Amino acid sequence: MDYVNIGRWFTILHRRSQLFVTQCCKDTGLSFTEYVLLIRIYDAEGLSQEELASVLYLDKAVVTRSLTLLEQKGLIRREVDARDRRIRRVYLTEYARTQEAFFQGIIRAWVQYLAAGINAEEVGATIQGFHDAAMRACEVDLTELVTKTKKELGQDADKA
Repeated sequence: MDYVNIGRWFTILHRRSQLFVTQCCKDTGLSFTEYVLLIRIYDAEGLSQEELASVLYLDKAVVTRSLTLLEQKGLIRREVDARDRRIRRVYLTEYARTQEAFFQGIIRAWVQYLAAGINAEEVGATIQGFHDAAMRACEVDLTELVTKTKKELGQDADKA
């Protein structure tokens, strides 16, 4: 298996996806992180800031900053949770609801472009493979895996 190229391909896909989304959102002033958060909010309105950070594997400070910007752009509002005043829940504004087709369409167009010319079975298998790999990446104890990997490669984990 060509592990070096697999890593390179993931990097290329990630970076080109960011560039595509950023260019599509240029007129709206959204950054890639703001876009990713907004897309998640469309799917799961009412999540807390911490829940958003957790499901997207983003730093809490990055999420807070990005949500502040989305709020300033009139796309979201944050409300204090009725049961726990320490929690702020995130909701779409009416303006954001009118823009949903546009924002959802961006990622749809990119995936359709990437999948063009690939038969439906291969696309399905690729999507399932990405899903499975992402779930494994989310479930792993990174510290444990790093220690194990360094040991297997003959490198002292305490020195690196």
